[in-house]
Amino acid sequence: RRRDIIAQTWTEDGSYLDAHREGAGHAAIDALIAGAQQQFPGYRVRLSSGIEAHHGRVRFSWSAGGTEQAPLFIGGTDFAELAADGRLRAVTGFIDAMPSLA
Repeated sequence: RRRDIIAQTWTEDGSYLDAHREGAGHAAIDALIAGAQQQFPGYRVRLSSGIEAHHGRVRFSWSAGGTEQAPLFIGGTDFAELAADGRLRAVTGFIDAMPSLA
């Protein structure tokens, strides 16, 4: 099911990049999502801002955690480039809030 959603929302050569992960293509994006879900079980990503868009680019902020099931709060902002068909071509993610490692 996840692979079908990726195909609907990302171009075949779509890419994702943040400070800890990067990948291009549907298989790599699928693996990145699977790895994040394994690393952070019980976490759900929520949109925490509006989506600002212009000239084929978008920006939005998100958050995860801060709940009893997922106690560590993480927040970030992603910037994306859209393809002509509206699917994601490239996403660059930035972490805005994260617990420090003791």
